[in-house]
Amino acid sequence: MKKERGVTLVEILVALVVLSMGLLGAAALLLDSLRGHAAALRRVAASNLVRDMADRIRANPRGGSYYQSPTPSAPGCDSSGCDAMQLALSDLLYFETAAHALFPRASAEALVEFAPATGPATPARYLITLRWSDARNDAGTDSVALQVLAQPPVAG
Repeated sequence: MKKERGVTLVEILVALVVLSMGLLGAAALLLDSLRGHAAALRRVAASNLVRDMADRIRANPRGGSYYQSPTPSAPGCDSSGCDAMQLALSDLLYFETAAHALFPRASAEALVEFAPATGPATPARYLITLRWSDARNDAGTDSVALQVLAQPPVAG
């Protein structure tokens, strides 16, 4: 009697099940990494927007408390023909509009809090915050915040 060698149908089915489980695990890892990458891109874009707002505040040192959120409707102005208040309101309107454009399906909240200087040793402070809802995050929200110290210009 000669014993036949080969692979049975049951062995092939077991091998296919094991291979399928491995591929499903790899696909789940790939999807999770893509979600993480998208969240990182959103966070970088939000950080850039907050940094841009900080630069706008630094460029308008006389704006002061006009940068306090929420924003009333800002009169139209361009950067050459504005006073400090109009430029600050225009910057706030830009910040809110850009935040809602960056997170169109999320409830984005763009805030600037102003704390005036309390003396020569304590400069004015701005806390710029961009908060948005993120269903993929365990907390349900995500945010980026930056504190800006308004240093008076040094004479020299």
